[in-house]
Amino acid sequence: MGWARIGWKRKGWLRTAVAATALTATTICLAWPVYLGVSAGHHLSDARAAFRQLADSTRLIPPGPEVAARVREARSSAEAATRYTSGRDWALLAHLPFAGGPARLARDYARAALDLAKGLELLLQQDQTRIPQAVTHLQAARATLPKVAALQRVDTLAALAGLRGRFLVAVQSPDRARATGGVVRGFGVVTIAPTGWTVEPVREVPDAPGTVFDLGAGYAARYGRDATRELAASNRSPHFPYAARIWVAHHGQPVDGVIGADAATLARLSGLAGLPDLMKVIDQGHIRIWSADPEQQRLLERTPLAGTLTPAPGPFAYVVVNDAGGDGIGRNLDRTVEYRVSPECGSTISATLRNGDRDGKVWVSVFTSTGSRLEKAYLDGKVTEPEVEMEHGHPVFSTTLDLVAGATRTLELQFVEPVSAVAPVVPEQPMAKPQRTVITAGDRNCS
Repeated sequence: MGWARIGWKRKGWLRTAVAATALTATTICLAWPVYLGVSAGHHLSDARAAFRQLADSTRLIPPGPEVAARVREARSSAEAATRYTSGRDWALLAHLPFAGGPARLARDYARAALDLAKGLELLLQQDQTRIPQAVTHLQAARATLPKVAALQRVDTLAALAGLRGRFLVAVQSPDRARATGGVVRGFGVVTIAPTGWTVEPVREVPDAPGTVFDLGAGYAARYGRDATRELAASNRSPHFPYAARIWVAHHGQPVDGVIGADAATLARLSGLAGLPDLMKVIDQGHIRIWSADPEQQRLLERTPLAGTLTPAPGPFAYVVVNDAGGDGIGRNLDRTVEYRVSPECGSTISATLRNGDRDGKVWVSVFTSTGSRLEKAYLDGKVTEPEVEMEHGHPVFSTTLDLVAGATRTLELQFVEPVSAVAPVVPEQPMAKPQRTVITAGDRNCS
């Protein structure tokens, strides 16, 4: 009986030991993935916080030292998250039921965060030879995080980072509407270098006759050959390179490029509330840049910064208003552009202008899609015949309107345009008040 009791006790101890070992192993198996997940999540959260602070930074142009600091923090956190999500244990976790999906998603996010940090670091080096590598990293991040607004603007970030040299800054006044933002009131110069920006004082520019030079037969036919001599007429075309070259001629000193902006934008440029606000200003056309360097200009032309008209196919509606009376009504002008896209049944562009508190006169031009053909035009509901011209492959329909204080006038174009799967493009002329844009798809049933 004694030996039996001893055997039973030994078996009980063995059972207890086996059970304890199994429990410990199970605990470790459960705890290790939890540890990996918590650690990876912690570092991903830190990286996200650093990126958010970066996006909210008020020192983006030129970038302040805190921008580089936030990028370093983001990269350090992203590297740590990548280490936790790149091992064999995480690979096993990624194949488990239920946990596999979140694990793979966390791994993808960690790699995307690291690509984003690496790309931004390369851009901050302001080395033009590193920009293609930076763009590769940023595009990889965009593939995983397509909804991140900043990553949708990879080309714009790369173009800004690639700027070098002495740039003429043309300060425009929105009081008198012009296609690129307003009549030029002064010139300044900014030198852009990896060490920072050096800004020279802005000087007023008298509207003295300048040099006549050739911008092509199309420009001369639409704006007049003498338009290159007059600063007040220099930017009636929305094609920014035209204005830039005229301004360089008026400036009379060699520069590497031109930046066009209104005075209000320049005044608050370093105080914009982060990247989203900067991109909004760029989209609305309040900053335009032209570079004399062909490679740099090619980078710019992939972005809204260039302000170029190109004969690209697809639905297109661009309403441009130029002050035609010197009355300065641009600051208080409200604009609504409604674009009904219906290549099968006929498209419509309706431009409604509401004047402010003074009488004036404007020259309104509507640029339509390449290959389009006007059928009917109406002004305030009555049939009209606008002037028909071409600029950079786009048909342009223009008319001069008298605008008394408080009046509203509507120009409507009905036209046929080629069928296209391309999304409609409706650029916005930079003015004091933003344009209200409405785009609708027309009914395919033309009955």
